[in-house]
Amino acid sequence: MKYKIERKNWGSFFTVPTKVVSNHLKLCSGDFLKVLLFILSSDKNEIISEEISSLTGLSTDIVDDAVVYWSQAEVFSVLNVTVLKNSENQTLHTSNISNSSDKTSKTETESQKKSVVPAINPTDRSLEKKSHVKYSSKDIADIVNSQKEIKEMFSQLEIILKRGLRFTEQCGYINLVENYGFPIASILLLVQYCDDIGKSSIRYVESIAESWFEQDITSYQQVESEIIKMMKSHKIENKVAKIFGITTNLTKKQKEYINSWTLLGYNTEMIQLAYEKCVDQINKLSFPYINKIIISWSKENIYTIDEVNIQNAKSKKYKSKKKEKEHSYDLDEFYEFTLNHVPKINGKDIKNSNE
Repeated sequence: MKYKIERKNWGSFFTVPTKVVSNHLKLCSGDFLKVLLFILSSDKNEIISEEISSLTGLSTDIVDDAVVYWSQAEVFSVLNVTVLKNSENQTLHTSNISNSSDKTSKTETESQKKSVVPAINPTDRSLEKKSHVKYSSKDIADIVNSQKEIKEMFSQLEIILKRGLRFTEQCGYINLVENYGFPIASILLLVQYCDDIGKSSIRYVESIAESWFEQDITSYQQVESEIIKMMKSHKIENKVAKIFGITTNLTKKQKEYINSWTLLGYNTEMIQLAYEKCVDQINKLSFPYINKIIISWSKENIYTIDEVNIQNAKSKKYKSKKKEKEHSYDLDEFYEFTLNHVPKINGKDIKNSNE
């Protein structure tokens, strides 16, 4: 479509930095853009999260995340953050907003300070001794401004996710770097994989990273190797789900079955054959029944369709011989039987009556 626009009845104007359009329009969410437009259109040097939330329909958490995002993008600077209480004792966050490039003020309320449990000993992988670090908005801004690597990581993550990072995500990714010791390249690789499979939430990313941490897997080479394995497993799971006619997400138990079959050395063709045998026998899908079929093949060292066909032929031949044996007669025994068991008519032997 091509549109011709007539600009009229605009009323007052406000300035939007061109970097917002050139650098952030594709990456930032619509919610973050709403918050920015409100701030830029305001003639006040202080904004209250609750007010923006009321006018935009966004939650205060999203508003706070947006303020952090645009501050880190250096569209404006947050000079001070204050936690207020309204008449109903609800928390209101106020920030002094400036379009200058002044450095962030060192002053903040005690409640905004970072709460840190002692850092992890990298040689100790015990879950009980893991620490958790909580960051304030100012902490995040300080880290981004002082560590170019973190700032670049955020930029790359936004490209991967095709949106701006939320405050909780920023905290989570920094925690993986500072507290768990994951290289930034490893985190980017993990997030790319999670986004590819449609599970890019920070909680899912953290769950995988925590599992790797327990196994002492943190280096880029180790992470890359694990992701290759996960990609193969995910591909096989999707194929098996399609073969089985499953349209919903596989359960954890179903994934464990599939993984055990692949570990035994069975490809999707053999799994499909086991599925078909299952349906022929019980007329429905049953993971435990398919598992019994595959385990029986494994015990008999059967791994190909040809080997299954050979086994079926042997089984059919064996059953045929057994049936034939059950219904066969010995002719000599039959002849002897006829001689010794002559039927009688009216109490007389047939043989004597003929005489």
